[in-house]
Amino acid sequence: MPIVKSAMCSNVLEIWETTTVSNDQSLIIPDGCCDLIFKFRAGQTPIWFLSDLSATSQVVPVFKGDYFTGYRLRPGTGVQAAQLLKSVRGHLPGGKVLDLIDHYTTNHLRTEDALQCLASGVVTVSHAASDLGVSSRTLQRFIVNETGKSPVFWHRLARVRRAGRDIINARSLAEFAFDYGFSDQAHMTREFRQWFGLSPRTFAEVTRQQDVFQTGYG
Repeated sequence: MPIVKSAMCSNVLEIWETTTVSNDQSLIIPDGCCDLIFKFRAGQTPIWFLSDLSATSQVVPVFKGDYFTGYRLRPGTGVQAAQLLKSVRGHLPGGKVLDLIDHYTTNHLRTEDALQCLASGVVTVSHAASDLGVSSRTLQRFIVNETGKSPVFWHRLARVRRAGRDIINARSLAEFAFDYGFSDQAHMTREFRQWFGLSPRTFAEVTRQQDVFQTGYG
């Protein structure tokens, strides 16, 4: 279980750290955030890397004794990736890293507002555009320019993450799918398989066994 710390940086959502206790595999589900991650393995040079905005889950092998610290950036944060990675090279996690993140990242209020609207449970992207007082085309251009992903990406991600968090409480999958904005159970199953790589029922079993949801989008 990762240890989560508060962050004194406007663009960092949280700081987490973990040390793996055995050789295992970790399920990483899409969270709408980029993480700046420090990894240390005994006998190897420590490395820094940035995670991607993924549209599907990944199963990552981890080894006993691996140590990680992650700086989770807020959804929609712009990152000068090459410059940030170059600047943190040779540094250990700590206050200086937060200063460097602050220098090489940006997060605009308009972007945050738009992403919050898309994650608010609106039925469609068009409804979100209407609530924001812009056309769907304008919202499309703006979100793609700011985040590199479309409004549809963010809308779908927020919906499937909401459903994924609550699926263990579902009694009827058909009713659950409707309540969470899917057109039907088959639609929900397709979304779960694309984003999580698992059916809703299997995903519910996984989430009972391990904490796969970290702080993120939606």
